[in-house]
Amino acid sequence: MSTLKLSYLNFRFLAEPARLILHYSGVQFEDQRLNFNNWDTVKRTSPYKTLPILTINGTQQIGQSMTINRYLANKYGLDGKNEMEDIHINSIAEYFREMMEKARPFIRYMNRGLGEGTKEEIYKKYQEPNVKAYFPVIIDFLKQSKSDYFADSGITWVDFFISEYVDSLHNVAPELAEQYPELLEHSRIVHSIPQLQNYLNSREHTTW
Repeated sequence: MSTLKLSYLNFRFLAEPARLILHYSGVQFEDQRLNFNNWDTVKRTSPYKTLPILTINGTQQIGQSMTINRYLANKYGLDGKNEMEDIHINSIAEYFREMMEKARPFIRYMNRGLGEGTKEEIYKKYQEPNVKAYFPVIIDFLKQSKSDYFADSGITWVDFFISEYVDSLHNVAPELAEQYPELLEHSRIVHSIPQLQNYLNSREHTTW
């Protein structure tokens, strides 16, 4: 049996979908939470000098959060059930990731206090307009599905990916998140899955 270590800072953001996938799948793994001091040491041996990193059997390293998510989805049966469904959910994920990148200055400010301007200014410039541009399209995809999830066949890794962001957004900007009840309900469904409860009830609170 292979051993897994997921390394990230003590935030949810880019690593939390992978954590949820692993807990949902019942996979034991080391959840390494780094601080900014020991991250400087880990960075020297990381593939892209970025986090998160998934280490397999102590030697093989996978970088980039989307690649990690897709690797775990493929390994534990959380990708699309056929070629076209897989393409469909991956296109949704890439569209959502595009929004996340545009809104990232707000998340950086919330997690680390970094950025030019006040919280409100950064929120108005990066977070609010991008959510308003992208979330309606994501909701349309959810409404088109024959299940409670983004794929007709049921839950896939994309549900963890999107619901985690929506949940974090609701924590820091509830007035914005509550404009999209369909995504809040989807997030509630995902976060109510029995396999996740031990982890969700015990994880350390972080801003994002």
